[in-house]
Amino acid sequence: LTAESREYVASQLKSMGFAYVPSFTSFMIFPIEMESDAFLDEMFAQGIGVRAFEIQDKPWCRVSMGTLDEMKIFMEGIKKTLG
Repeated sequence: LTAESREYVASQLKSMGFAYVPSFTSFMIFPIEMESDAFLDEMFAQGIGVRAFEIQDKPWCRVSMGTLDEMKIFMEGIKKTLG
């Protein structure tokens, strides 16, 4: 089930033009074009918990895989926040 969720998120991120890091784990990471704290505030305001990191002075989002329905909610939040 984790692989199904990961494949869904990967396909959605790719269609939006995000260069995610390929993953075989229970999480994914991808660069975002938004300041980390503002990004987290926007996502948390939608009830979506993620992490943000600065890697090589650029903001990245880390999301743990949930159920397919949870990942659909995550992608809706990404579209509202970054799309």
